[in-house]
Amino acid sequence: MLPCYMLLGLTAFWGGGVVGAGRKKVGGNKIKGGVMKKKALGLGFIWKIRLRLYAEGNRLRAEGNRLWAEGDRLRAEGNRLRAEGNKRRAEGDKLWAEGDKLYAEGSKLRAEGNRLWAEAILETYGNIKLQWEYIEKKDDSKCTLETGEVFEP
Repeated sequence: MLPCYMLLGLTAFWGGGVVGAGRKKVGGNKIKGGVMKKKALGLGFIWKIRLRLYAEGNRLRAEGNRLWAEGDRLRAEGNRLRAEGNKRRAEGDKLWAEGDKLYAEGSKLRAEGNRLWAEAILETYGNIKLQWEYIEKKDDSKCTLETGEVFEP
């Protein structure tokens, strides 16, 4: 266990010198029996140090509280923005679902058109070969029959 003055980092020796065994005098300090007398720090002096440390601690705590308040404000803003973002995302999801329905309906209509085309070819020429070629500019396909007829979009 250390004395209080050592815990606080205060050295209370007269003259601040180190006492060696057998020395009788160091820098005007009086040594009795090889042990140096310590200067007793008054309670009033220590109390003032304590008050200064508490004041500094209070200042730092107040700064910490200010930073916490700023953090709370930013978190609240982030939560508000997140809620708004979630609302927008839900609206977007609804639009995607509606788009998916329309896309599926479009695919059904295209399949119906292909079915009608196949039935018409079978009725007109019977079972003949067809060649499909995709035209990127028109986002559609042209159909070339085995007979040589070409049908373009």
